Amino acid sequence: MGFSNKRKEERKSLTPDMAGYRPDKDWWPDLTAYRKAILLHAVSFEDLDALLKEYAAIAVYEKQIACDFLYTALPGDPAWMYLEFPGVTEWTHDRNLWHYADLLIWLSQKSDREFCLAIPENQNAPLFLSTVDRQNPRGDSCVGIYADRDFYFEIPADIFEWGPLPTEPFPYAAFLNGQFGFDTRWIPEVVHCEWRKTRVTFRGMGE
Repeated sequence: MGFSNKRKEERKSLTPDMAGYRPDKDWWPDLTAYRKAILLHAVSFEDLDALLKEYAAIAVYEKQIACDFLYTALPGDPAWMYLEFPGVTEWTHDRNLWHYADLLIWLSQKSDREFCLAIPENQNAPLFLSTVDRQNPRGDSCVGIYADRDFYFEIPADIFEWGPLPTEPFPYAAFLNGQFGFDTRWIPEVVHCEWRKTRVTFRGMGE
């Protein structure tokens, strides 16, 4: 048995409570009832507008889809841009998650710090946090925390892999402050901000 086949056999024996477990797409985190934000540091409004349009221009799907992206600078620190990721109803929850991560990677080319933070409508549901995997030289993966459990998400390969089960709650606010210099108390201020909008159209096949 070759190494790759041996590895596949080992993965078959993994259960959801074990590190390295790769769930089917149906069991990826479902962020449908979440407010999904991408936070970007040191990105201009002009660069963000251009990057969103470029991202849509290279993507092709079964049918044409138009999306509005809303974004604003945070009053607590205007160097931080807050971008709302629109949940596209035509996409399944796993496809929305895929694009959420993929867009973060795409936008990171113009930022010096960036992360996704998804806040649930239900206060009892867990937070979702992810950032670009800077240890990956290919730049095509994210790492993050969901339900206090870490994960690895490789975009082109559609690989979502869980880390070990948590032994204690993850300190989201302290982590963001220490790792990114970001104060989560800035987030509620977006309700008082002036928003900008970029409308993009994802092309359909044959267009």
